[in-house]
Amino acid sequence: MKLQDLRGHNLDLIIPISLILLAELLIFFNRMEAGVVVHAINLAALILSSIYVENRLYTSLLLLPLFRLLNVAMPVFFNLTLYTYPLVYAPMFIPIYFIMKERMFSSAEVGITTKGFWIYLPLAITVGCAVGWGEFQVLQPGMILPGFTLENVLKLSIIMIVFVGFIEEFVFRSALQTVLEDRIGPLGGLLSSSLIFGFMHSGYHIPLEVVYVTFVGMAFGVLFWTTKSLPVISLAHGVTNVVLFAVVPFFPGIALYMMAASALIFLVAARWGNMLPDRAAVRRWLREKGQV
Repeated sequence: MKLQDLRGHNLDLIIPISLILLAELLIFFNRMEAGVVVHAINLAALILSSIYVENRLYTSLLLLPLFRLLNVAMPVFFNLTLYTYPLVYAPMFIPIYFIMKERMFSSAEVGITTKGFWIYLPLAITVGCAVGWGEFQVLQPGMILPGFTLENVLKLSIIMIVFVGFIEEFVFRSALQTVLEDRIGPLGGLLSSSLIFGFMHSGYHIPLEVVYVTFVGMAFGVLFWTTKSLPVISLAHGVTNVVLFAVVPFFPGIALYMMAASALIFLVAARWGNMLPDRAAVRRWLREKGQV
C-alpha cells in the first residue's frame, strides 16, 4: 500500500496510535514486558517513518513510546520518589530541542510565549488546584515529601513545573494536540490527544484514574486553546501535582480555598484587562475552532 493510501485511510495515524494504546493496555493489565515490546516496535517504526517521510505527525507520536521506555528503563537511584522525576523527564528535553531546532513547529504553535502570562497565572492555579484536589480523591497517593517544609515544597514545585509540567504539556498539548487538530480537526484533536493522555497513566492500574485523566487532558487542552501558552499550561500541570502530592495530603481543605481565591483574582484581573469575552466573542472563538 502506498503512502497516499495510508493517509487516505488515516492508517498512518490509526496504526501508531493503536499500538500506543495497546501497549498501555498491556501495562495496565500487568503485562509490562509485552507492553515494552510493543512500544519499542512502534518507536522503531515511527523513527524510520520520520526519517524517510516528512511528516511531523510521526515525530510527535514517537515522543510517547520514547517517554514510556525512558520511564520504565530508568534505574532507581533514590529512595525518595521525588528525585526520580528529573532523571525520567530530563532526557526528553533532547528530542524537544531537536524538534524545535528543525522548525517542525513554530514557537506560536507550541505556545512559547509569555504574552498574557500574568493575567492567566491565577487561572492556571485555579485549574491546577481543582484538578489536583480531584485526582487526590481518585488516587489517594502516598507521601513523596519527607515533611511539609518550605524547602521541600519549593523542590517539589520546581520539579513538577519545570520537568513534569513542561515535558508532558509539550508532548501532549503543544505537539500531539496540534498535529491531531491539523489532521482531524479541533474537536477530534482535543478528544484523541486527551484519550491518549489518559491511557498513558495506565501504570497506576486504576480504571477511574485513566478516565479522570482523560477529562483532565480535555481541560488542559481547552486551557491551551484559550491561552496558546506553554508556560501557562505547564504551570497548571505543575500546580496539579503540587496540590496532589503536597497540599491535600498535609492540609486537606486548603486546596478549595486556594482555588476560590485564585479564581476570584483571575476574574478581577481579566475584567480589568478586558479579557473576559462576551457571548459574541465566545461564538467567534467556537467558529474558529470549527465547532459551530
